[in-house]
Formats: sequence, structure tokens, C-alpha cells
Amino acid sequence: MPRQFLNGFHAEWTLVLSLAAICLAAPALAQAASPDSVTAWTGPISVDLRESACRAVSPGSVGVSPKWCGVTEAGAYVVLQSVERATTPSPSTNTLATFSADEESSYSYMAGEPCVRLIHRVYSSQGVELAEPLVRDVSFGTKSAAGPAFVADSRAGSLQEAARSDLPVNLAYSTAWATNAAAVAISAVKLSDQGGSPTATNAMFTASANAEGLTQMRKLGSGWWRLLCQVSDGSGDVLLEYLTDEFKMKGGFIMCFR
Repeated sequence: MPRQFLNGFHAEWTLVLSLAAICLAAPALAQAASPDSVTAWTGPISVDLRESACRAVSPGSVGVSPKWCGVTEAGAYVVLQSVERATTPSPSTNTLATFSADEESSYSYMAGEPCVRLIHRVYSSQGVELAEPLVRDVSFGTKSAAGPAFVADSRAGSLQEAARSDLPVNLAYSTAWATNAAAVAISAVKLSDQGGSPTATNAMFTASANAEGLTQMRKLGSGWWRLLCQVSDGSGDVLLEYLTDEFKMKGGFIMCFR
């Protein structure tokens, strides 16, 4: 099958780096220069999935040309068709477009069904079909709108760095992180020592759906801690859970002299 016809179905993917449940950021740390900091961006990527049923994002561009069916006869033209429910007892065939003679062009296809069979037919100037049609089953997905820009420090040890500072540490939360979420909670888990077992869990923040925003981490006592984010449903069952790496809060003492 000609590459041009197949390349007409392409998916646009945008690489997004994000934290699954908790974003931690201290205002000063977000702007601090570090040799460990890396910033990268990628634009849309075309993906050719010829070995199996194509997957694309609607709308998709479908290329056409009489030559792709091996037809060189002058005046030949292409008819592009779609077949919805192609594998069921009641398929529905529609003509999407009829192109001009000898035309090599493209068609912007807006999916009406999640799965469709596209057929590329070539006819002579007298209306006689020539050669074998090109057929491809395509599964269409949807593409959401881009979300707002944000800054997240995901370096190893960044939470420990924030804990050493005297600046507020912001914790991001959202019940949108899990389907059918009814509540989100953030807790601080006290550890017996570095790499030790939990000894206590202190509730820090709770919110009901639909909730999204930032809350500040409370002051914690000295020792080793982890932060726990849980998103739960209406029955209290946990839908999503994220436990940060352990970090140490500095301790101290006060001496009074007389």
C-alpha cells in the first residue's frame, strides 16, 4: 500500500512531563539555578502505524491520488468513501468527496464514529472503476485542549532541599487526578528513622470534589517524614495514592543563659 495514503493518517502527540499526584515548589527554589535542572520541549510528532489498524486523532488529513492505485490514465479521478460499523451486520457507507481528474490532494476527515473504514477508489473518465481500492481501518481518538503552563521541580532530592529552607512549601492538589473522585487528602507520615517504618500519620489537608489548588505544608517536627496524597471516591475507597520520597526536617534547641 502506498506510503502517502497511509501517512495521510497521522497522530499528533505532545510529550508532557508531570507529577502524578503531588507538585512541590518553594518560590525561591523554582528560580534557583542548579546543574541538575533541565528544561525541554517537544512539538507535535507524526506517527506512522502501518503494521496494524491505524490510530489517529480527529480531524485527520487523508491523502488521495489516482497514481497510488497504479493508474496513469488521463482523466482518472478519486472517490473517497467511509464505512461506519464496517464489521457489523448493518454497515453504513458514505461518499466523503469526489476529486477532480488527475488530482493529487488531501481531505480533512472529522470522525463521526470512533472506528471507521476508509476506502480510496479510482475511476476512469467514463466512470469505470480501475484497479483495486485502497482500504484502511482507522481508530480515532480525541485530543484535549492544552492545559495551563506550570512549573514543577521533579529533581531527586528537591523535597529535601525545600524542607531545609525556611520558605513556605506549596502542595498542589486536584480531585481531577482520578475518575469519580469525591475527595483529596494530604498527610504527613512520620518515620522511625531514615528508611524506617511509619510511626504516625498526621492529617494536613482535605477537600471535597471538585477541588483544585495549592495548600502550604504545615510545620513538621524534626526527624524523617514522607508526604502522602490520596484521592478517594464517595465510599472512601482510595482511587489514587502517591507517597513522596523521605526527607528530614532539621531539629534544634534553645539555650537560655543568665
